[in-house]
Amino acid sequence: MNYKNLKVKLPKVRVATGLFSNWDSFVKVDKKVLDWIRSCKKKKPNGIVLKSIEEVAYILEETKEKSEHLISKDTYEKLNSLFKKREKCLGGNGNNMGRILWELGLKPLVSYPSRPKELMLASPNFRVALGNKLVNPKEAIREKDPNYEHIIFELKDCRKIFSWDLMSFKGVFDYDFLKFACNKKFTDILILGFAHLILPKYRKRIDEIVDFLSKNRPKVHLEFGVGCEKSMEYAIKKFADNNCVDSFGLDENECIIYFKARSSSKEDLIEATINAIEKYGVKRICLHTPNFTFSISKNSFSKEFDSLSTACLVASAKTFGKLNFRKARNLEMSKENVVKKRIDGYNFCFLPTLKNLEPKIITGIGDFFAAVQAIRALS
Repeated sequence: MNYKNLKVKLPKVRVATGLFSNWDSFVKVDKKVLDWIRSCKKKKPNGIVLKSIEEVAYILEETKEKSEHLISKDTYEKLNSLFKKREKCLGGNGNNMGRILWELGLKPLVSYPSRPKELMLASPNFRVALGNKLVNPKEAIREKDPNYEHIIFELKDCRKIFSWDLMSFKGVFDYDFLKFACNKKFTDILILGFAHLILPKYRKRIDEIVDFLSKNRPKVHLEFGVGCEKSMEYAIKKFADNNCVDSFGLDENECIIYFKARSSSKEDLIEATINAIEKYGVKRICLHTPNFTFSISKNSFSKEFDSLSTACLVASAKTFGKLNFRKARNLEMSKENVVKKRIDGYNFCFLPTLKNLEPKIITGIGDFFAAVQAIRALS
């Protein structure tokens, strides 16, 4: 595998990304914050939604893997009060995926369920659906819409995201977006990341997305996430059963949760993914980890190698903040070997990743990878 000579060029397809766009708000994790985490009273969470600061402190200290958690409005307000010094940037699955494609020369249609002035004016020159037309973000402002911030702690070995907003909790969707994004008359590829943020009591809202995709749909990639596992499981089955998806994407932790991998070893992840593609009958599944990525697919070997390697290079380049392909190409590869072989009628492709030991950013990297590999694989 040679990343040094790899050229990054995306096909000129009509792409839509969703479903949520919001502010990511980063707490500066300094000694004062670490002291607070250590000294704060801890309480093990008892439910999907964290309802106290003590539960937040438990998550920050006790769990070592990256994670996303829904919090109550009261907990959100307390975090806002405790950690006022934060740095904001555009975030959300839809916005993250759209932004990397925009930086690579496409003009995606991006979902904005809430359209406050500050958010829309800060957005890149995406396409936004407004009624029966497509406009720029600044033309789609709704003055009274709220600004939502997902509060993020980037710790030494992982990140923790704490989210409260009505968009994800209750499935408040951008219906103008869905009318365009779910119809292949307007969209070639739809890339979705949303179901893990919807509370199980509102998971039937996922049926609305399936209904939009029931006729004349584009190609669809569904990216998994951790938060509300029951809602994500419901979406996986619903999308597969109704033939509303061409490709699944996930990481090693999500493979353990949703595909029941016995561990995060590559052998167990591969075995679980092979079982899953047979179970759900999708054409393709792509898995990414810090050390390797692989896909099991009906696509050709060349298309999958191109998809995975391009996504790896772009995601690594973005860890420097601004896209920096020169630095990314000079990163060391993980100590894994390239593999390609046939498995049960599918093509299996396995690649090492590039390792940035001092990344400037880590939040959103999974979304960047997901968007690029989906464009290359589904074009």
